[in-house]
Amino acid sequence: MNHMLNKPSVLLVVSDNFIAKKLTQALHIQGYKTVRAPLARDCYSAWTSPERFSMCLIDQHLEDQPGSVVAKYLAENNAKNVVLFGELDDASLRLSLYHSGVALVLRKPEGANEIVAALGVIAIEKADAPRISRRVIPFPVQTSGESSWQLESLRRELVSPDGKTIALTRNEVKVCLALAAEPSEPTNREALTRSLYGRFDSSANRALDAVIKRLRQKIVATVNTVDPITTHYGEGHRFTAPIVVVSQ
Repeated sequence: MNHMLNKPSVLLVVSDNFIAKKLTQALHIQGYKTVRAPLARDCYSAWTSPERFSMCLIDQHLEDQPGSVVAKYLAENNAKNVVLFGELDDASLRLSLYHSGVALVLRKPEGANEIVAALGVIAIEKADAPRISRRVIPFPVQTSGESSWQLESLRRELVSPDGKTIALTRNEVKVCLALAAEPSEPTNREALTRSLYGRFDSSANRALDAVIKRLRQKIVATVNTVDPITTHYGEGHRFTAPIVVVSQ
């Protein structure tokens, strides 16, 4: 267990599942622990401080925002060893990324092994480099006065900020309660699985995935919004807006 905890952690910001799988496998072989953020907004939720990750590896071709925006944000907030990869032919963009503090820009790397090899070199070169303290700047995303969701646990209802009601099952209520209890951190997946099913094994994990999938589908179908439940691979899930529990 201690061996796992001492592994360096990499924030992997990649939308493409195939690329993410290949990178995760290659990084695990090299002794890294990975936390994947499939979208830019997942990255902003997962990254909470400069000390949380030893490295940040970002694909330029994210589904919701260019990876260069994410890389620049992380570098300007003193994240360690920010690496961006993808089709980055604009020299002025690459130069601005380096000026913002991005450690390395990989143009069209030949597979996961080249990227992981580059990470190894970056880690060695920067292990003892002093870091400049900077204030944390706001996330580079637009917000419109984020409002709270309400969870009516006795009535098994989740109410959106605009007043739309979503009927919940008993297990969906438990998931929402867990998400509400940890507004700034991912839920503990093992604890949540045990609270629902009394065990933590592959079948219980699949059952939890099914509950969260249905909950996401209900929210998106009813509220017509972007899925507010983010996945933090290796950790758990997080609701990107506050949930206020109005009945127990």
